[in-house]
Amino acid sequence: MKRKLQKLLSLLLVLLLALSLAACSSSGTPAADGGAADGGTADDGAEAPAADSSSEELYKVEMFNTYANYMGVQPGWYGKLIKDKFNIELNIIAPNVAGTGDALYQTRTAAGNLGDIIVQTQARMVDCHKAGLLLDISPYLEDAPNLQKLDAGIQNLAKLIGDEGIYAIPGRVSTSAATEPAGRGVNPEAASFLRWDWYYEAGAPEIQNMDSLLEILAQICETHPTNENGDKVYAFSLFKDWDGDSVRAAREMMYLYGYGPAQGFYWMTADGSEVVNILDDGSMYYDMLKLYNTAYSMGILDPDSSTQNYDMFASKVKDGRVLFVWWPWVTSTIHDRFDMETGMPMAYVPIADSVVNNPGYSPYGMEGLAFAIGSGAKYPDRLVEFLDWYASPEGVMYNNGQVEGVTYEMVDGRPVLTEFALDTDPNKEAPEEMGGGSWSEGSCQINYPLVHQDDVNSVIGEPTNSNLWASTIESNANEYNTQWEELYGTNSPLEYLKNNNMLTVAPGTDYTTPSEPSDITTMRAQLREIVTAAGWQMIYAADEAEFDAIWTEMQAQLPDFGYEEVLAYDMEIVNDMIEARQRVLGGAE
Repeated sequence: MKRKLQKLLSLLLVLLLALSLAACSSSGTPAADGGAADGGTADDGAEAPAADSSSEELYKVEMFNTYANYMGVQPGWYGKLIKDKFNIELNIIAPNVAGTGDALYQTRTAAGNLGDIIVQTQARMVDCHKAGLLLDISPYLEDAPNLQKLDAGIQNLAKLIGDEGIYAIPGRVSTSAATEPAGRGVNPEAASFLRWDWYYEAGAPEIQNMDSLLEILAQICETHPTNENGDKVYAFSLFKDWDGDSVRAAREMMYLYGYGPAQGFYWMTADGSEVVNILDDGSMYYDMLKLYNTAYSMGILDPDSSTQNYDMFASKVKDGRVLFVWWPWVTSTIHDRFDMETGMPMAYVPIADSVVNNPGYSPYGMEGLAFAIGSGAKYPDRLVEFLDWYASPEGVMYNNGQVEGVTYEMVDGRPVLTEFALDTDPNKEAPEEMGGGSWSEGSCQINYPLVHQDDVNSVIGEPTNSNLWASTIESNANEYNTQWEELYGTNSPLEYLKNNNMLTVAPGTDYTTPSEPSDITTMRAQLREIVTAAGWQMIYAADEAEFDAIWTEMQAQLPDFGYEEVLAYDMEIVNDMIEARQRVLGGAE
């Protein structure tokens, strides 16, 4: 009876604390000065909330994840794995999939509960902390040795949040040099990837520039108007659910010419020596919108581009219906684990006037995202235990779909992929002892790591990324990559880019973008809507006159929605970013 009474009192304390935190956040909407909406602050104390984290109770965890491309309860073998280990069920809430843009974030924030685990931009973590939505996890880190290894990034993010305690952990942290390109195996992060078999069949003509690219893709479309299943083939297929400040498909092409994102409408070269506004006349962003408009007029742009989402786009790529993509990870490239019988061969193909901008590794994390635990989490100690495992060598292996005895074996002290791993059948089943079901659907759906997969993993003594395993590189000989290597004189796209001075690296730094004032956020949202809408209209413009008229009208609207104020705010951030990069390049860090 005494134990039941103690447990009841403990639960009442948790409830009272949760109600107190909810009261602190009130409406949950940050005030203009960045403080909590009711003028107070939350999460002042460093003491862990009293909670019974007995593994006997299944913990249904809500993860708000801005990076996920899956919505719902984590299925399959990975779902079974984390349930067996931690007795948790992970329900992923993904704005990318919900298709409501910022509304889902705003709604849940206003309700005072974003999630039990939160994967969000670092800048927004500041707002979430001020609204009382984040838990101080510092009391739990003493028992989290793997998270402790990320301390440089954790402390750097703590400075940004600006309060005592630890409220967020940066993701994709790496121990590799900040000036080394963080690619996708032997491929750059973003570049020009073409359907290799048809390109090579066409004589592998040299691509001089974007005009040349259009001509060659049009020729291939004429020769191969449909794929093997009789479905229409396009040079380009686009989608809009990842747009952000502007049409992503257009600004993504800027990576091919030495530019990477700075802040808002500003993009810059890797060392910060040149900063451009993509909305200025004569900008490269304008040129790339024109590229797609020309493709549209030629009939080689997928007409579904403005209405489809990423999943639809990726499906077409995997079906061999798209000739050009920006990213090697959309489907397997000929330098990955490529299946000659079932794979659609994509490969990096150089464009003569191109200089690829690629991000560098960072001990402070990449993409500017982070993990946090919600202030209302029922069993935070179990969540920290899960995240610590997620960052562990074993956890990183599982997160990347590497399971000894299933996807790889250790042979003479080296990891070697199994036949199961090499089988590209999307419907292959997970082993019964792992719960069965689709292997791919049952894989980890979080889609964002704490530790970079290119780092050496102590479980196997090589990088987690199997494309970098010595055994994979040795065995990955096929007709297509042999053709590629003979044509370009190397067996690695990244090496080709380095050898031909066609690669620049934006170094990883300790700079984190600050949380912006609410008035800037409001103006930015209005500008974003105008710019993206105009961009898609331009892609589908009937002729050059209409194309330019839409551009001019867009520019004319911008000043009425705070354009100059947003640019001034963003330029201060850009200058700070440049200083941080120069410190790294100058050897001060």
